[in-house]
Amino acid sequence: MTQKNDDTKVMMYKMANRLKERVGFNAPKDSEGFLNPAAIEEADKLIAEVCATCPETISKHLATLDALWEAMRSGSPAERDASATKVFATAHEIKDISAMCGFELIAYFAESLRDYIEKTNLNLQAQIVIVQAHLDAIKVVHHRGVKKDGGPEAEELKRMVQKAIDKFQ
Repeated sequence: MTQKNDDTKVMMYKMANRLKERVGFNAPKDSEGFLNPAAIEEADKLIAEVCATCPETISKHLATLDALWEAMRSGSPAERDASATKVFATAHEIKDISAMCGFELIAYFAESLRDYIEKTNLNLQAQIVIVQAHLDAIKVVHHRGVKKDGGPEAEELKRMVQKAIDKFQ
């Protein structure tokens, strides 16, 4: 409560964060923080389960991207916009699972595709080159099972995708 004169009064309320309690965050009052080791272990197990099937999951997402890309190429402008939204979401899914499971190069290209779809006014000529370059790069990296950097081949793929973007943006 605040008054109009020079004396300011403030009422303090003790608030409890119930969400922290539910996830096992029970920090002692004078501690910098605490995460329940059991909760961390459970999360690590869930991540390991997801990553065990990561290549298969990426394959399914790539099949979805191929179908969406075919719909984008052959559809009307309104249909292309609807497909582009789905391409954005699928590329984002690929980026997330790839990054979480250590497939950094796939995550790089999926994020680049997602960002292109999000930030660019889509036209068919540019889409044909840029989206296809991204899809081809992701497929090559996935087929070869490259997890991290990928060396000179990865750099060449990055240059080719960037060249397509620069030419048509």
